Amino acid sequence: MPNLTAGAGGMLSEAGASGGGGAAADGLVPWCAAYKVINRVCQQCHQNPPVNGAPIPLMTYADTQAHLPASSANAVWMTALGYVSSGFMPFTGDPSVVPPVKPLTAEQKDTLLTWLNQGALDVGGTDCPMGWDWSKGPPSDSP
Repeated sequence: MPNLTAGAGGMLSEAGASGGGGAAADGLVPWCAAYKVINRVCQQCHQNPPVNGAPIPLMTYADTQAHLPASSANAVWMTALGYVSSGFMPFTGDPSVVPPVKPLTAEQKDTLLTWLNQGALDVGGTDCPMGWDWSKGPPSDSP
């Protein structure tokens, strides 16, 4: 879980303080940098509607801030922090998913985990272009 008592409005962890993965000058990872990873990797399954057994879409910033279940105190990004840091997500163990799900690169993982550890803030705004449409297949430059 993020250290909610340090830096930048109480949302910067020591791990996130160094920036990384496209960090802004203040060390905070912009939402659009995190979204690029989510779009290129997570949205293979976390589309709207979700596919391949994914339980939720991750198409917008609001999707990361939603509570699941709705009555829960935890936002989706809080759960994602545990899944990504443990290596459970992206889930690469289902051979029925075509094309096969690939793991995050070290840079992608650093970007996403830094953003999550910083509290999944909307630094830089939430209007990010979708870099890839998974209905057309996997990105040509995916890892």
